[in-house]
Amino acid sequence: MVTKEEDDEIRSEAAVVVLGDVGRSPRMCNHAKMLADGGFDVKIIGFYDSIPGEQITNHPRIKIVGIPAPPDFMDSLPAIVQLPLKLIWNFVTLLLAMAFRTSAFNLRVILMQNPPGLPTAIVCFLISLIKCSKFTIDWHNYMYSILQNKYNIADGDTSPKGKIVKGVSILEGICGKLSDYNLCVTDAMRRDLMKRWGVRANTFYDRPPTWKFRPTSLLEIHDLYSKLGEVPKANETILTRKSIDGSLTLLPDRPLVLLSSTSWTPDERFEILLDALVDYEEAAKNDKELPKILLIITGKGPLKAKYLENIQKKDLKNVKILTPWLEADDYPKILASADLGISLHTSTSGLDLPMKVVDMFGAKIPALALKFKCIDELVGDRVNGYLFEDSNQLSRQIVELSRGFPNRCEDLIRLKRNTREMKFESWETMWKRSAAPAANLTPPDNGFAKLRAIIQLSFLVIMILIPIHLAMGTFSGLFSPKP
Repeated sequence: MVTKEEDDEIRSEAAVVVLGDVGRSPRMCNHAKMLADGGFDVKIIGFYDSIPGEQITNHPRIKIVGIPAPPDFMDSLPAIVQLPLKLIWNFVTLLLAMAFRTSAFNLRVILMQNPPGLPTAIVCFLISLIKCSKFTIDWHNYMYSILQNKYNIADGDTSPKGKIVKGVSILEGICGKLSDYNLCVTDAMRRDLMKRWGVRANTFYDRPPTWKFRPTSLLEIHDLYSKLGEVPKANETILTRKSIDGSLTLLPDRPLVLLSSTSWTPDERFEILLDALVDYEEAAKNDKELPKILLIITGKGPLKAKYLENIQKKDLKNVKILTPWLEADDYPKILASADLGISLHTSTSGLDLPMKVVDMFGAKIPALALKFKCIDELVGDRVNGYLFEDSNQLSRQIVELSRGFPNRCEDLIRLKRNTREMKFESWETMWKRSAAPAANLTPPDNGFAKLRAIIQLSFLVIMILIPIHLAMGTFSGLFSPKP
């Protein structure tokens, strides 16, 4: 806890900038917690659409500064009009927040998430100059590649939209060179940043934080599924049974639990999973060794309603699908209740890794992941999960791993054991070794913070007073020749 004496001190401040939903930006929230635990006062600046976990909202040194998202009507405008308008909106709202909601004299660190690089990086760079702060970009992906994917623009496209995307790419690279430090999520991205734009970055892999993932008890799982309404009988959930003496056991005929966390966007090819489940449904009709499946899908996004409608049309008998709304602190518990995680993430740049798979490993469950360029930096095929390329391959893997569940599924048991035994360093360990030294994220002592604030304030006062005295002629006699 922070004492009153500590609270009254002037401390170094850090701004963590997310031009997106703060609650759905776990990596940046993790950065914020580590900075706050290390001695900074932290302002998280972004869209406050969903609430982060208690580790963020209840932290005495973290404050969330919400900024308004662009109005919905802009989404219906043509891209050639929509993009500039959104850039202007975000530039103004972010600039005002960073100028007036962060410390005038004591902002030491600005750490921003890219994408989106524009206008975020420009605003962060300007504020870093004005407030004498160190500016770090944390590269999760590329803004230009997301726009290419969204508007179906190929490399070399000379249409107006293609030219805009090309301009975004150029500006994105310039912004990378303007920053003092750069972090990125994979070695493949680190090499590409250097090759593409000459930007030097340090790789900082996502890892599960210990404050988010811990051993989950059967009681917690039982209570969670009771809250979700999955209670077929008294004292039972779809997975667990509570005895008269209060002890809990897993049901021997429980379903295999699959979990997929998705943002319901085009870059996550959800139809692959849907087609694989249809194939599994057919296989389960003729194979008594295959269990029923409970598929839990978390997340929200623009294509959710469309896919849920498609799911209902399939009339699946051996597969039940839940799309629960979860509080942030319930997500690790439901992950821990799963037998397998499924990731449908594909990267528009091919250079980032899915945070959801990191979460799966944090909960000690193996993952089935869609194969793309650098996924092998995280998932070892047939070691801590399987990699698949299409729905046929995914359905075969689900059948292979689930046959004989829960006690005679040797391949699944082996994957679970490997995942539990995997030496996966925590977020804290990786952050202290990789991120903090690479981006100079260690605060000076509070005495220095006070001195810096006094010097900056004195300099500002002098710079204001000098023009006033010049206008008044105060110094005119000093430079006149003596009679």
